[in-house]
Amino acid sequence: MSKSRYAPLVKLKKKSLDTAERALISANNILSSATDKLSQAYEELSHMGLPTHGAIGEFTQAAAMIHAQHLTIEECQNALQSAQQRQYQMRERFKAAMMEFEKFKYLEVQEMKLHLKNLKAQEAKMLDEIGTMSYKREVL
Repeated sequence: MSKSRYAPLVKLKKKSLDTAERALISANNILSSATDKLSQAYEELSHMGLPTHGAIGEFTQAAAMIHAQHLTIEECQNALQSAQQRQYQMRERFKAAMMEFEKFKYLEVQEMKLHLKNLKAQEAKMLDEIGTMSYKREVL
């Protein structure tokens, strides 16, 4: 069967779809990593505590570590929010690429169906002609 005029476009849209899919997978991995880091930061914070007795230096050191952990958690939350936005953008890009690919794929299939229908019509005409010519020979 001959190639459709949409075949190059379908191929191009497929490449675009594959690229968008890889970007979405990457964004999902980054989001998962950011979620894990945030969970780990909260876990570390839960194990920290202020000393109940001892030198004031130990107290200030523990307070500084807790403060640093809060800053780490804030950074992780910002990274998580950024990763969520990136994932949303990549998901929308993937949806758009999928729709474009499906649209051109549908057009290609419709063109092939039309071409097949025309071939069947031509074949039917040829068979009618052959039948008519065979009938005329038999009659003569």
